[in-house]
Amino acid sequence: MKIAAISDVHVKTPHDEADKLLSAFLDHPEVQSADYVLLLGDIFDLMCGPHEEYIKLYSHLFDRMDALHKKGKKVFFLEGNHDVHLQGLFLKRWPNFEILSEQTPVIEKIDGKLYYFSHGDEHEVDNEAYQRYKEIIHSAPLRFVANQIMPYAVLNYVGEKASKISRKKGSRKFDAELVRNRFRNGVQTTTKGEFDFVIGGHSHVKDNYTLPGSNSVYLNNGYALRENTFLLIDNHVPKFITFASGSTSASGGQA
Repeated sequence: MKIAAISDVHVKTPHDEADKLLSAFLDHPEVQSADYVLLLGDIFDLMCGPHEEYIKLYSHLFDRMDALHKKGKKVFFLEGNHDVHLQGLFLKRWPNFEILSEQTPVIEKIDGKLYYFSHGDEHEVDNEAYQRYKEIIHSAPLRFVANQIMPYAVLNYVGEKASKISRKKGSRKFDAELVRNRFRNGVQTTTKGEFDFVIGGHSHVKDNYTLPGSNSVYLNNGYALRENTFLLIDNHVPKFITFASGSTSASGGQA
């Protein structure tokens, strides 16, 4: 049994450095031989709604995901806070529900072990402002706007402006150790050690941590461009795999 996972790639434009890293992940021999392939949110820096322009722009990525599915892999796309309301888009690309986007955590029992997959932002329990923001972006009114009203061109313009603001905030001093401890405490609060493995992202901080008083392991690959790694779990043994060819280095991290 093998699981390959990546999160927080933040592909901004076709064939940028993040896109190349994601392509390298999907093509990697360890991913090609995995049973589960997890795309754990913020894979794209901005993707919202069912706009077919996304399918055209990123056909090379969707085709790679499709090829993995056709090889018998279970491919999960867990939405983040930068890629949301994609159910309609995925149904346009996969009308027979071959691959779905998920907004809520996925729980799978694999070879007797209980796994919890998510983007990981639900673990940011001490950030009330973010949790209110998350409720808004996942709300039914915003889903309706994204699916029925907002044209792609307007959404793309607004998203580019928001990304610039996000990058400015992200360039501020980033205390990785503080963030790591906050997320460890959050995982303890949300999952209570009930799962053998809790796999997520969002924090932009890599981690491999056993929750106190349990055998529950929290795993986070961090910000993919900075780490230049992905997570592999082979027969319930986790490790981080470094890409053979280097990728663009990146600092800090606005989640």
